[in-house]
Amino acid sequence: MPVRSFSGIDPAALTVVGESEVGERRLRFGVLAGTPRLWITVQDQVPPVVGYLTGFDTRRIDLHVTEPDHLEWARPPGRAAQIKRAALDAWNRAHRTCEG
Repeated sequence: MPVRSFSGIDPAALTVVGESEVGERRLRFGVLAGTPRLWITVQDQVPPVVGYLTGFDTRRIDLHVTEPDHLEWARPPGRAAQIKRAALDAWNRAHRTCEG
């Protein structure tokens, strides 16, 4: 089955819903209209897109690192869990803000 590439995502096009420090990197979590994902970017890294998370509707969150340059950073024990926790916190804060 063909797989759509996400390497062309423009971080400036994302609506940022939160930020968090994980593994000495300042992560930004953002959404893009029409894609059911929470994107992860870093401002001071090239490439800026780390990947995305899915599964917020089921609370079974999956982390997808789409840029090979960020794999080594994402692989240490516990790092994926830290990223998921930070993303879930950002997602929940954004929902509370939007719902008033």
